[in-house]
Amino acid sequence: MEFSKDYVFDRADGPGELKLIRRPVPVPNSNEVIVSMKAAGLNRSEYMFLTGTYVFQPVFPSKIGTEGAGIIYSLGDEVSGFEIGDEVCVTPNILPQEYGVMGEYVRVPKDALVHKPKQLSFEEAGSIWMALSTAYCGLVVNGGLKRDHGQTVLISAASSSVGVALIQMAKNHGAKVIVTTRTSQKADFLYEMGADYVIATENEDIVVMVNEYTNGKGFDIGFDMVAGEMLTKFAEAAGIGARIIAGGLLSMEVPEIPFFPLVMKNLTLGSFHVVIHLFRNPEVFETAKKHILEGIESGAYGAQIDKVFDFEHTAKAYEYLAGSTQRGKVVVTFKNNRDGIN
Repeated sequence: MEFSKDYVFDRADGPGELKLIRRPVPVPNSNEVIVSMKAAGLNRSEYMFLTGTYVFQPVFPSKIGTEGAGIIYSLGDEVSGFEIGDEVCVTPNILPQEYGVMGEYVRVPKDALVHKPKQLSFEEAGSIWMALSTAYCGLVVNGGLKRDHGQTVLISAASSSVGVALIQMAKNHGAKVIVTTRTSQKADFLYEMGADYVIATENEDIVVMVNEYTNGKGFDIGFDMVAGEMLTKFAEAAGIGARIIAGGLLSMEVPEIPFFPLVMKNLTLGSFHVVIHLFRNPEVFETAKKHILEGIESGAYGAQIDKVFDFEHTAKAYEYLAGSTQRGKVVVTFKNNRDGIN
């Protein structure tokens, strides 16, 4: 009998609750596959899930992890379009209380799979889909980003993996990109990623700087991952008719609605959940997938990996992610001696 090492947790009290268990390699249901994992990308939503602060609550003993890459080990009876031995990306088209990819051999739905782009390593392929899908859904689908329309995009907390993807998405559409970061320490990195202007919020006022960079017009599309007071700052810095997408809660402070700027500037305030509103909408996901894969092939989109941890150090990887010091993606790799082919 083949065995797999997997992470589970029994209390939503942070990464310290993760424990490594040994269990038989799972058997796929009819529309599922078993993937021999090679790499997994970590996401802020998973840390929130670990701490009981996410929109979905864990069912104990709970799995963890929502995206990665690996090799197909076995197939369910009704799976088509994939074969044993295929190299694949596991996209975040899974709900955390149902599946988890932080294990050597994991069971995932066929609909979560995309063939791995050949030019990407497993580490890169396992770290792009949450970020780029969020960027596409937030900026293009909800934000109204259009190619070469001369739009200005404002992004908060831009040094995260999603922030980098947002910069790439906006620049690939010909937009001017203004980003925020807490201190100036990450400014050079953000300029390297493609930002046109960087605002260090510790000593610069967002509204003043956005007005300066846009000649008083304000931005057209804003993507805020901080919430709290940041959302009010976005509303005050917005241009007439701008759209603001609330895409995260890094501050852990639920914001008040900035009513008067919304009214006076005719602003649109929206949000989304990438699994529910992109991955579970086949037509939208197919369009997004085609766009993302074309961008990867052209070099417009790519992974920005900050740090790689071994599978045995997964708890440390989540703790590092929680510190918000990373510049891009945190990745876990699996040193599995088997080749993943049954």
